[in-house]
Amino acid sequence: MRVRKMIGSLVLVMVMFLGTNNSVSAVELELAPYVKGGTIAWDQLSGTGGHKSLVAGGLNVNVKFDSLGAGATLEKWWVAEGMDDDKGLIPKEGYNLLTDVKYFFKVNDNILLYPYIGVGLEGWEKGKEWRDWKSVQFFNWTIGAGLENERGYIKAGVTKPFFVSTQNGLEPKPRYGFSAESGMKLKTFRIGLFYKYTGLEDPDAKMTQSGLFVAYSFNR
Repeated sequence: MRVRKMIGSLVLVMVMFLGTNNSVSAVELELAPYVKGGTIAWDQLSGTGGHKSLVAGGLNVNVKFDSLGAGATLEKWWVAEGMDDDKGLIPKEGYNLLTDVKYFFKVNDNILLYPYIGVGLEGWEKGKEWRDWKSVQFFNWTIGAGLENERGYIKAGVTKPFFVSTQNGLEPKPRYGFSAESGMKLKTFRIGLFYKYTGLEDPDAKMTQSGLFVAYSFNR
């Protein structure tokens, strides 16, 4: 909760500063609440794993001024069906807090290219019946690139957790991961696909989330 308040305060201060700074010629602010639906897949080296349906809700905040951009994402997700034999194996809920910065290059009059780099905080919770660890929390970094125009966008990046810890003192070794997202801009709506792979070692665990998202964009 403290981390969420810190990130929210940081975004608010950034937006207020940009909105009142006369040296910035044009500031674009976007608030986009969204919902997700899809699947979560869990796999371990021992051959155990499973698939479940997934739902999520969150908020994207993006600020753009000249060729620079900054953003923040706050998301909460849940497994949307009974755990059955997967109790204590697949995380049943989690959260993701991410901030990033971008730099925009004009490919032509219609297309923008942007590299981005970000850092975030993520947590997974297995619930009362757990096998190796009940909950895990970690920071992660991401670096990638994207393309966008007035009709849509696509972006992809490499991720890797760091400072990983569990409630019982384990410190799983992180794996490299991957995330991708593409979307169409339909006036004030955003509709698209997402994919995210995150992995840890010792104990071995790999999680993939994928599906569809719908967002509503408020612009200033």
